[in-house]
Amino acid sequence: MMRVILIFLTLISSVIFIPFAHADETLPVVEFSDMRRSGQGEVADVLSPVTILMKDGTIIRLVGIDVPGMYKDDASVMAVTARDILRDLLAGQRVEIYQTTDKNSGLVNRMGQQLAHLKLAKGGFWAQGVLLKLGLARVKTTAANAHMADKMLVIERAAREEKIGIWANDAYGVVSADNAESAVGNFAIVEGRIQSVALKKNRLYINFGKNWRHDFTVSIAPEDKRAFSNARLDPMRWGRKRVRVRGSVRDYNGPYMEITHPGAIEFLDDDIALPEDAPREDALPQYVAPPQ
Repeated sequence: MMRVILIFLTLISSVIFIPFAHADETLPVVEFSDMRRSGQGEVADVLSPVTILMKDGTIIRLVGIDVPGMYKDDASVMAVTARDILRDLLAGQRVEIYQTTDKNSGLVNRMGQQLAHLKLAKGGFWAQGVLLKLGLARVKTTAANAHMADKMLVIERAAREEKIGIWANDAYGVVSADNAESAVGNFAIVEGRIQSVALKKNRLYINFGKNWRHDFTVSIAPEDKRAFSNARLDPMRWGRKRVRVRGSVRDYNGPYMEITHPGAIEFLDDDIALPEDAPREDALPQYVAPPQ
């Protein structure tokens, strides 16, 4: 079962810090305490790095991760490797299926695939965690499926620091907010210090430069603000904080990204949460944007 993983490890010298005989002992095993165990079953095949065919015909889409190059007609070498590793790990094995506790969203995508995290019944290995640890995937959560974001970001960060897998390619590395224009048209991880935050027509604009017409800006739509408030976060207090955001970058008065949930932002400074007795979003004063 570990054959493809061990072959991959031998090809990437930066991850050879463990005896291969014990490679399986280093694979991620976690608890899914904030998720619902919705079932279990046997894996028939792995169709892609993120789509799993179950023996009963159900297709499961692994949520929370993105594998670069997997949607191209000529899938990247890393994407093919990710698929083969999961196939080696999961095919013919029983897995436990974990999904969001929200019964109204985040359970099925528009193609009818079940959205879930998978855990190998024998050994407890976490499918998403395996790909992240081997540097074959990056974290890409959604508002409906932001579970496990903290754990996934820790694993991703370790792989990135080791320059394993995709992280050996600078094209996937963290982009400075000053150079965010280079990421337009792509999913990217952008890091920088917030210069100012403004509220205009109930939409938040998080500015990373002094000139909002040209510099990198992150936006939070009115309908998404409550998710941050419920996480005890007030974006209006983020001025001068150093952060890392992830999402699709487009050109709108300079490089621009919309984020929908707290899992899309990492705080690299301390003391960003609101006090426990702070009012939630609907009770906060309505700030207005300064003249620009």
